[in-house]
Amino acid sequence: MVRIKCLVSYDGSRFYGFQIQPHHRSVQGEIQSALKKITQEDIVIHASGRTDAGVHAVGQVFHFDTQKDLPEKQWKSALNHFMPTDIHIRDTWIVDQDFHSRYSACWKEYRYYLNMGEYNPIEANYVAQVNRNLDIELMKEATKVMIGCHNYASFCAQDPYGNTYRTIYDIKVQEVNSKLEIRFLGDGFRRYMIRYLMGALIRVGMHKWSIEQVKEMVDSAGQIKCLHKAKAEGLYLYQVGYGVYRE
Repeated sequence: MVRIKCLVSYDGSRFYGFQIQPHHRSVQGEIQSALKKITQEDIVIHASGRTDAGVHAVGQVFHFDTQKDLPEKQWKSALNHFMPTDIHIRDTWIVDQDFHSRYSACWKEYRYYLNMGEYNPIEANYVAQVNRNLDIELMKEATKVMIGCHNYASFCAQDPYGNTYRTIYDIKVQEVNSKLEIRFLGDGFRRYMIRYLMGALIRVGMHKWSIEQVKEMVDSAGQIKCLHKAKAEGLYLYQVGYGVYRE
């Protein structure tokens, strides 16, 4: 039995998410179908985390175990031979049995893209369309109350059994040609967490919320819920790290 680690990118527009869903197209389903053709085995892959419907990935990581004996880099070409055009295996490695895509991960980086200019239907599935000017400097100030180790229950999907404590190491906001790129770097993120944090940042940028209101939500540990969730289309899982962070 050998364990294979894979780096994959995908366009989330036409998927119901990463994880297999009955009667819906998923990234996991497409990859496992390809593995069945290559190995004739019923393989279940394990990813660093799930992405929701419409969310994209530049650097998602998954692993699987197989009896099939192929050279390390041949797994990349074999998998890509059976991949649809909206999934691409970027690299493959043979790893030790103690490696786990999810539990061995040390940090993750997500990026969110936002268009402040005129509505663009061509990029609507890849860049969230806010289509108005935002106060970028105020948004940068608001990120400071989000960074650190907090109970982010106010900014995640309701889950009475899940641990909502996380550490966000950094959030960077920068503008390029009427578009915003917001980078989130942390030890992990709960479901919808970045989209709710982005929803709060957008409200601040619109001058509809104050930084004090956002801080109150963070400090409330779920007592005051953020009700504004940013769209999935602008969100990308960019990197998953298994050691010291490298930009």
